Amino acid sequence: MATSIIQTPQGLLFAALAILTAALLYAQVKSYARLRHIPGPLLASLTDLWSATKVWRGAHHCEIVHELHQKYGPIVRFGPNRVSFANPDTIPQIYGTGQVFPKASSYNPMRTLANGKEIMSLVTISDEKKVTSLKRHISAGFSQSTWLKQEAQIDGTLKILITQLRARAGQEVPLNTWLSFWSFDTLTELAFSESRGFLTAGRDLDGICPSGHQRFAHWRLWASLPGWEAVIYKNWIVTRIQRATGPLAQLAIRRIQQRKAEDKAGGGGKDLLGRYLAASQEAPEAVAPADVLGLTISTIHAGSETTAMTSSATLVYLLWNPATLARLEEEVLGAGLSFPPRFAEVDKLVYLDAVIREGMRLFVNPNCVERTITPPGAEIGGVYLPAGTGVSISELDTTRDPAVYGADPHSFKPERWLNVDKTKWAEMNRVSFGFSYGRRECIGKHLARMEMKKLLASLILSFKIVPTKPVQMWMESSLGQTRLDVRLEPRVPL
Repeated sequence: MATSIIQTPQGLLFAALAILTAALLYAQVKSYARLRHIPGPLLASLTDLWSATKVWRGAHHCEIVHELHQKYGPIVRFGPNRVSFANPDTIPQIYGTGQVFPKASSYNPMRTLANGKEIMSLVTISDEKKVTSLKRHISAGFSQSTWLKQEAQIDGTLKILITQLRARAGQEVPLNTWLSFWSFDTLTELAFSESRGFLTAGRDLDGICPSGHQRFAHWRLWASLPGWEAVIYKNWIVTRIQRATGPLAQLAIRRIQQRKAEDKAGGGGKDLLGRYLAASQEAPEAVAPADVLGLTISTIHAGSETTAMTSSATLVYLLWNPATLARLEEEVLGAGLSFPPRFAEVDKLVYLDAVIREGMRLFVNPNCVERTITPPGAEIGGVYLPAGTGVSISELDTTRDPAVYGADPHSFKPERWLNVDKTKWAEMNRVSFGFSYGRRECIGKHLARMEMKKLLASLILSFKIVPTKPVQMWMESSLGQTRLDVRLEPRVPL
């Protein structure tokens, strides 16, 4: 009887569905069991849809895991194979240079498409050997000494920024927008030896800023379900039918083609693109043409976006804390700086350095900085995790840990970075996590610090900054956003 039923089409379909259902249930039970010793919501342990739906409804990863840590403790499970830690001591265990764990698949949605092909960058590559090889061929171009040789280019865009802001003295100015223009023009100047011209035009000429926000938003929405994202947005049908390339990728492709046509690939490595192309010529097996495109896109996009956002956020914190701003003004105005101020000058300003570090500490990445445990598994925070487990820290917890930052970790207090011993300062700096940690630490950190110090000093030298509306900060896309509507009062008469 059973055999005759199975032999019918309906019976075969029923049997197939039953086998599939049983396989799925077995997979879910097995997935649940492997991390059953980690506390967390039951539904989260069964499906990543639990966290994905929260994100789709407007929550951010950092908020989700922070709430879980408050409820369940320093170690929580927020997905079938995903675990978060709130203990700062786990940072070197997860991100250090000992047992190196690759970036998790949650970074895959950040990979952009150009001409129907997926383009990877230092941010999204999970192959540690590939990352090491790329860095070996390009890291010299990101040293502090290299950026000091290009400081005049940064000074050039600073002069244009201050000139444009002076022309709007007394008016309400969306300062965060102008800082985005400056940061993008500076990165294109350093990358291509020519500014894109946002500052001079006073507007986004290519729709690049919105496209950048959309890319971060896409990452945020799909980080919990990278497999779904690949099926929906990057399947072979979509990549063949929809071959549109975003504005930033188009700009990078045009500049690469132009540089090749001018036969400047070797060119002495005077800018980022020149160094990338030279590395590709010298080691094509390590730095392929697709790598050159990915590097160009990511260094401009990630570098300009994060520098502008962090600088804007730091200004918001300063305007929220007038006494802190007054102390910074006193230091900058009393330092006898040139204009634009040289990095050698502003790098000596200890309170400015503390202000930037404090801003970076509080301005956390809303997304998940996740790694994948490699075979045979590892012990993190005193708990064994099997291979394949996604691990990350909760930045809203670690960067506000009173054991590290004192009794008032939620306050913007640059003084906490001053008058502490070297051991304590190093601990605070490590836990701050502004440039990540370990082998995947931000390759552009020297440039970012130079830009932020020169930018903030230039603004304070030139203007008294007065908010015209309440300054705001909120989370959007995968970066924090600010509203900095201000009136700029020139310190030197026009």
